[in-house]
Amino acid sequence: MKILLFCTTVLLFAAAPAFASASSAEKQIFDQLNQERQNAGLGALEWNERVADAARVHAAALSQNKELSHQFTGEPSLTERLGAAGIRFTRAAENVAKTEYVEDVHLSLMNSPGHRANILNPGYNAGGVGVVERAGKIYVAEDFIFLVPMYSEAEFSAALAESINQARKARRVGEIDARPVPSLRALACTTDGDAHKLAAGVSGRYLMVFTSSDPRQLPDQVLKAAANAGYHRMDFNVCFRPDQEHGNANFFVVAVFQGS
Repeated sequence: MKILLFCTTVLLFAAAPAFASASSAEKQIFDQLNQERQNAGLGALEWNERVADAARVHAAALSQNKELSHQFTGEPSLTERLGAAGIRFTRAAENVAKTEYVEDVHLSLMNSPGHRANILNPGYNAGGVGVVERAGKIYVAEDFIFLVPMYSEAEFSAALAESINQARKARRVGEIDARPVPSLRALACTTDGDAHKLAAGVSGRYLMVFTSSDPRQLPDQVLKAAANAGYHRMDFNVCFRPDQEHGNANFFVVAVFQGS
């Protein structure tokens, strides 16, 4: 059996509703950071209400503790907070600020190299701002993410099979019989990414293990195998496994190509 092992995270932008319930202060700060991005020749961030809700929760924690931190004792981490809000993303960052006037927030963040880098990072496409006023102070959390589509495992599997056959069609190769196999899901849910460890228990000509966030944009190695006319069947399955390395939209995929 030929084995290929690699990991990749495929990223895709997904639009989100604009300013569903943003306060005037939140909208002002978000507009200012997008103006900075425009001035730098970067794409604007899309406002995401779920991201804003997570930012508001942390801004409230800032106000309660009366100090700045990205994680207080007993509080989930940034990625955990965003994940709990039902957001699918591959990377995330956060800026926090404390001031007396909302007009000072953006300027102070832009004067800080680390915060400025987050605002002007081309690797983010969505975000949200949370603002809480307490005892004459304004506490702000800006959350940045790369937003990707939300798939169930069944939806991801169906889209993956479709992408494989689209690749074959582009090469004028007949459709492959793509079959989700339950036993392969168990492997996808437990593999550490080492395809060699799976080879002994899997029968087929070509075994692949990879990660992806979007089944419609597959790695070149997968597309090359998919277009091989010598393969007539692909046994596969997927497992949704968000983690720190691959992001909160990550699926592990185990695929076995069968030949005649």
